[in-house]
Amino acid sequence: MLKPKYRWQTKVKEIVPNDQIFPTLLRNRDIEDFERFFSMGEESLHDPYLLHDMSLAKERILRAIKNKEAIMIYGDYDCDGICSISVLYRTLKQLGAHVHYDLPNRFVDGYGLNMRAVESIKEQGFSLVITVDNGITCNEEVKALKEAGIDTIITDHHEVGEFLPEAYAIIHSHLSDQYPFKDIAGVMVAFKVSQALLGEAAKEYYDLAMIGTIADLMPLRDENQAIVNLGIKCLKKTNNLGLQKLIEFSNLDIINVTAISFKIAPKINSSGRLGKALDAVKLLVTEDHREANDLILKIEKNHSSRKHLTEESFRQCEKLVDPNDKVIVVASDKLHEGVIGICAQKIVEKYQKSTLIITVDSEGIGKGSMRSFGDENILDMLHANQDKLLRYGGHSQAAGLQVDASRIEDLRKGLNSLALEGSTPILEVDMEIDLCGLDIDTIQYIQDRSFFTASFLFNDLIVVQKRILGEKHTKLVVECHGMKFDALHFNSLEYYYSLEKGDKVEIVGGLNVNNYRNNKKIQLMIKDVQCNDIQILNMRECADYEQEKKWIISDYIELNDEILLEQPLSEYLTHNKDKRTIVITPRQLKIDMKKFISKRELGKIYSMLKEIKEFKPELLYRRLEYNPLLLKYAVQIFIDLDLIEKTEDYYQIKENVLKTDLQNSSIYVTLEEIKKLTDLIYYDYDSHIKTYFVNKLEELQ
Repeated sequence: MLKPKYRWQTKVKEIVPNDQIFPTLLRNRDIEDFERFFSMGEESLHDPYLLHDMSLAKERILRAIKNKEAIMIYGDYDCDGICSISVLYRTLKQLGAHVHYDLPNRFVDGYGLNMRAVESIKEQGFSLVITVDNGITCNEEVKALKEAGIDTIITDHHEVGEFLPEAYAIIHSHLSDQYPFKDIAGVMVAFKVSQALLGEAAKEYYDLAMIGTIADLMPLRDENQAIVNLGIKCLKKTNNLGLQKLIEFSNLDIINVTAISFKIAPKINSSGRLGKALDAVKLLVTEDHREANDLILKIEKNHSSRKHLTEESFRQCEKLVDPNDKVIVVASDKLHEGVIGICAQKIVEKYQKSTLIITVDSEGIGKGSMRSFGDENILDMLHANQDKLLRYGGHSQAAGLQVDASRIEDLRKGLNSLALEGSTPILEVDMEIDLCGLDIDTIQYIQDRSFFTASFLFNDLIVVQKRILGEKHTKLVVECHGMKFDALHFNSLEYYYSLEKGDKVEIVGGLNVNNYRNNKKIQLMIKDVQCNDIQILNMRECADYEQEKKWIISDYIELNDEILLEQPLSEYLTHNKDKRTIVITPRQLKIDMKKFISKRELGKIYSMLKEIKEFKPELLYRRLEYNPLLLKYAVQIFIDLDLIEKTEDYYQIKENVLKTDLQNSSIYVTLEEIKKLTDLIYYDYDSHIKTYFVNKLEELQ
């Protein structure tokens, strides 16, 4: 039985027919006028002067340009921050400004404007600092700049603290009562400054504003949807050399929200995760073709390195996970700091528990990234354990921390001692649909309009094939009323190892059209899976079972030849009756079960024992060159048949006993049954094994 990771919340009760899928998607997203929604454009962009302090900021920037003051743009290392720097830098360059840019190194400075940067800004003689995608909580840093006679303009969209910095101007949608739409990305705030400075000419930066908006997962409504519509059109004919190179090296056959989310934005983000975010900024602002060529190769290398580091770090984390932890804590000096957040999220999804991943540096300081399972509040968990931490911060779902390596075990115990309050996270499902009734043109239509977040429920599917792609992706072939469909799950093997051919499943996932070699077919993109039936997972041929079993996400019991020998099967199954998944593991015994019931083998052992006449078992096992387990059961059979008697200290062979049938030994008969079961689980068809155990478990109900 495979339980779903999420609570499925389906928005529509009935099965939706093919011709109503797209209209239902629109209703679910409150889109009344579809044509208008996907054609929203400049008329839907709000006036930048509705943002608080915009006029003040514009006046100060233009004065700085006129007086040839040195301006520093200080950003952030994620895709939103990188795009924000690029928009404002290119804007100020257009106006002839003496402008530079910088951003923090995530491994040295952490997030946002910092005192090291302040000292550098002072030393280099800048008189105006403009923060993008950060700054709203940098009170001390802004104060230090002000005391040095340096003005700061803050453009940000993050949560506002209790006190505002003493900045020359603060541009923030949530501090602007007149601004009608608050949920914009940092790059959109920077773009609004560009609009105020350039007017119509700012439309050149629609593409960068769109990429940052999508990358920062802003809700696609109101002017966010407008900038996405405008930005995609702009990107298709962009003059930005860096963006041209990103498109070229991403092999995009179509430019839409999906392409930006899964191809373009991750490449920009990867450099920031490796402490090389400046490479990405340089790519997006360069006007030199040779430099653009050199930089795209660096970006591609950074992206490849980030993926490799993530895979290696995740494998390392997997080895250190204690599945008995209520809150999983993993610490190692072999993890890369730039990917521990990704690893924490992957562990949360696999083990369904809040997770803290810590990388320990050479000075014995652990830097951790924590992610929440469901609505568990990890910030509250850290509050309760703050005496063990050097520093921490974040919000209820994601947090970062520093801890002395000597206190990590105390922190693990502290987190695991908490009475956790949380519920299984919800997975929003648009509707249930019948796979067999789908028209490929419907899915293509949805795909072309970038509804990549759409989730569908598919019932009554049978797994008929499974395979591993590229050593890290899972491909299932599922059957629905005789029709077969591919179902893919990227960067995980959990469904490869947690499902078996013949399993009846329900899947929640997306849909797309695979056009490989011009052969169009519908495929499912798995988000969650449920199997309510008894499962028999066949791992009897696994080369590295101890590692591979870590992918299994069902609550399971193991079965092998050793377990069958140690206790009666009915008793074992009854004791584990709540577990509806049985994993057949590789053989554990170093001897074939047929020897336990071989008359020839037992006869040889009995002849040797007759020559010895009396013995102590522990001495016998060392003296005879026989498998100790085989000798143990042979002796028990002979006692059962009254061929051996036990005295106070010894076992003694009886003299002049009558020949007897081995079937008179209950132990021998039991071993025969165990041999049959062993043959079943190691040599028989999967379907026969499943039928046997389904019937057996039903008998025990």
